[in-house]
Amino acid sequence: MGVSIPILVIIIALDLIAFVFAVGAERRRSTATVVPDKYDERTYCMYGSDASSVYGLAAFGLLLISQTVINGITKCLCFGKGMMGGKSTTSAIFFFVFSW
Repeated sequence: MGVSIPILVIIIALDLIAFVFAVGAERRRSTATVVPDKYDERTYCMYGSDASSVYGLAAFGLLLISQTVINGITKCLCFGKGMMGGKSTTSAIFFFVFSW
């Protein structure tokens, strides 16, 4: 394997931080309360703060950075020489999309 240990440590750290943000997003999900409307007899839902969206976007951004670094270091997909058709290219694209 031609990837150095510091790169692996950086990628693993980014993935672990993204996991922590994802767990934080799950724990901070919005909750709704039913509130009566003051002008008529209807009710509506009022949601609390939406911090989970920020956590989710941060996790997504860290995973995107991690994938970009991996593809850049290994010269895979669009970062390497021109994409040559074949089984290996098709497999690489399939597993890249499947990983997301």
